[in-house]
Amino acid sequence: MSFNDLERGTRSPRSGTGSPAADPEFTRLKDTVSLQVFKIQSNVTGIQKLVDKLGGAGDQENMRNTLHNLTEATREMVKKSTGDVKALASYPVEGPQKAISAKLSREFAAALQNFQRVQRLSAERQRGTLEPARRAHAVSEVVAEEERSRGSVELEPVQQQVQVQQQAQAPQITQHELEFQEQLIAERENEIREIESGIHELNDIFRDIGAIVEQQGGLVDNIESNIISVSGNTREAAEELTTAHEYQRKAGRRMACLLMILVIVICVVILAG
Repeated sequence: MSFNDLERGTRSPRSGTGSPAADPEFTRLKDTVSLQVFKIQSNVTGIQKLVDKLGGAGDQENMRNTLHNLTEATREMVKKSTGDVKALASYPVEGPQKAISAKLSREFAAALQNFQRVQRLSAERQRGTLEPARRAHAVSEVVAEEERSRGSVELEPVQQQVQVQQQAQAPQITQHELEFQEQLIAERENEIREIESGIHELNDIFRDIGAIVEQQGGLVDNIESNIISVSGNTREAAEELTTAHEYQRKAGRRMACLLMILVIVICVVILAG
């Protein structure tokens, strides 16, 4: 039996009008959490697509900015949604409504788990692309230092000509470019630290939601067990009624036969007299 069946086929214990939707506050919380879960899952899908571009041809600065902003927005959404999930889980309802809130709690926990997974993957990919940038920056610093050293030493005309040729062939690195590389590396290191900090921050939320899901799991099992038990009892009662009806039908036939025999005997007696 699905949760939709439970929601359609039972009455609300608070309203008694036939549907959990009859309770406005429960409906509001249910719809809010459902929408939040959908948004988080959609954002996770978008983050995954952006993470797949890290280290590839699509790895551009604007793409990384989009990835950073989407990750931060999803993190804030998770933290904001947690209060609604807890409120829905502790809402004073029983039966089918409790099963619905348990279902949404599990969906929220699954969305949070996927978000944590894609955050770890993002940090790992960004850390992997950061190392080559550090090495390139180190090489650039060495080249710039060598250029400065050569420029401060007086050389023979032939050596000066060779130096000019080498400088023409080698890529020219300005101080501005070095500073830009340093700033870019620092920004990427800060983004990685923010992701890792966000992962640790959401771990506590994940544990709280996990505890709620575990607790509600037992309640859902009890609800389903009770429904199955009621269904079994109903079938047994129906079978007993069918048996009783069949017994009554057979008893009625026997009574009719006895009455017919009695009538025949009375007729024979009357005729014989």
